Amino acid sequence: MAFTVQPRKNTYLRIDGKIFYVNDRLLKTQGRQGGLIILKLKSLDTGNNSEVTIKSGSKVEEVETETKEVQYLYSDESAAYFMDTTTFETVTVSMKMIGDYKYFLKEGERTLVLLVDGVIIDIRRKASVELTVVQATDAVKGNTANNALKEVALETGYKVNVPMFVKEGDVITVNTDTGEYTGRVSN
Repeated sequence: MAFTVQPRKNTYLRIDGKIFYVNDRLLKTQGRQGGLIILKLKSLDTGNNSEVTIKSGSKVEEVETETKEVQYLYSDESAAYFMDTTTFETVTVSMKMIGDYKYFLKEGERTLVLLVDGVIIDIRRKASVELTVVQATDAVKGNTANNALKEVALETGYKVNVPMFVKEGDVITVNTDTGEYTGRVSN
């Protein structure tokens, strides 16, 4: 249990027994009164975002996390199932924790989970993923002017708008934060 007076971005804090992820940290100075630290937090229990203001110099508990490599197997409505790559045991992660990132998990792909005291608190998300287009309509002549887009379905079931030149079987890159097309992977 380490306490800190300067919580950093992309760390985990324990406040009132609950664990929060620090999305952002702002320092606001008030002249002679000292500064305030404004923390933008995400609750790992509920997934809700909140903002907390603490006085500069106040101690907060920083949580030490452990990482473990797992391999994605499959998912249903309530949970995603992974295999621990060292013990080969099945690890269950609730869909509430994964959220929309479920559309970016590919079967057999390895990823990292974060643990605190042996309990999974979060999954390490990649900034972008490469996914194969499984369903796309062909471009229509005359419809390719002025940066036209079309919707395609990807191997995970996710649908995204892409330029007209993308066709079925192409591998594209998708930004996991915004869910938008960022490019086509060259063959």
